[in-house]
Amino acid sequence: MGLAIVGAWFFGGLTAQADARHSWRVPSPDHEQTFSYGMETNRVWAERGSNGHLAVLLDFTNDPFVDRQHPREYDNFTFSFPGVTLGKDGHTFYYHTSDGRSIPVAGKRPDFLGINEIHLLPNASLIIDKPHGYLSLSLIVEDYPATTESR
Repeated sequence: MGLAIVGAWFFGGLTAQADARHSWRVPSPDHEQTFSYGMETNRVWAERGSNGHLAVLLDFTNDPFVDRQHPREYDNFTFSFPGVTLGKDGHTFYYHTSDGRSIPVAGKRPDFLGINEIHLLPNASLIIDKPHGYLSLSLIVEDYPATTESR
């Protein structure tokens, strides 16, 4: 009986801890129009602006709807996330929550040629909403790393 109570308390503690996780939607103020049924061909993360905020550069094409009457076309866009800024360390981009916490979103590291590359961290993901080709982007930022393992 005592072991069952301890087990229930332990399981309840894990459930309460899981409920303490938070996520934030960080929308880009930028919106663009591209091909309704086209496809994304390239995505590069970058640092922009005087405050060093995060941005994503996206390339779209009208593939697979290319033929003699409709030649291949390209669209290139930059979407800024001014709410996600480079930290004092110069290597991590942070989202600052309304309660004063700084949540890491992306990291900037040199590749094997020494050129800085920016990559989202496991606790962040990009959502591209594209109804009828109208692009709206948001970052989903969590205060815990996303994993596929159960805790």
